[in-house]
Amino acid sequence: MATFEIEGKEYELKLTFESVKKLSKVFDGGSYEVVGLALAGDLDAFPAIVHAGLIHTGKNFTRKQVDKAIEEAFESEKLTLDDIAKVGKEVVADNFFYKPTVQKLLKQNPDAKKAMKAIHG
Repeated sequence: MATFEIEGKEYELKLTFESVKKLSKVFDGGSYEVVGLALAGDLDAFPAIVHAGLIHTGKNFTRKQVDKAIEEAFESEKLTLDDIAKVGKEVVADNFFYKPTVQKLLKQNPDAKKAMKAIHG
């Protein structure tokens, strides 16, 4: 279960239908781009993934609040690239909605599968 601390409290990151729709609109490539960026641990995609993962809380966190929390975690050396990649995988790639597509893409590309195994174990 991926979590994220914002405003001193830790929340589970979970995607809902609403958050999946919002994520797809953030990137020109839609859901396929979301999957690729999440698996790659993309720094620009990370805030969008976290923001989407917080929607289910009903707390209505703004993207600005999420960006600030990420910056604070980075500055205090609590957030690493490994953390970002792990969150992207857990929240997006392992989500029931995206998972069948991720498995097909990795099956078609053995080099990508090896790279993902090396990164994520």
